[in-house]
Amino acid sequence: PENSYLPGLKSAQLKSVLPGFVYDTLSKGFPGFGKKMKGYYTNEAIVVATESRTSSPVKIPRHKELLHHPQLLNFFPCGEGAGFAGGIVSAAMDGERVADGIIASLVNNT
Repeated sequence: PENSYLPGLKSAQLKSVLPGFVYDTLSKGFPGFGKKMKGYYTNEAIVVATESRTSSPVKIPRHKELLHHPQLLNFFPCGEGAGFAGGIVSAAMDGERVADGIIASLVNNT
């Protein structure tokens, strides 16, 4: 089907590109997703890439609650490159959490 993804897509069966246990789990989960998100689970549905659980080989230190680097108070490491996420979704969630931490630090310092 038509899509807006650049540079374009190449069709493949999930079973041919994913390990069996991943394919089986997704196959069981998609119908439930389709019930919650009407119109998303169809014969024309597109899955673009997959979220992985890999992460950066390094992890930049970060205060557990305040989220800044322990020695660099205005440095807020976040996301995949800093070692706090393993893909775009978890990186976005970590970025949102760190943004909240930055806002809190600005509010508390004014």
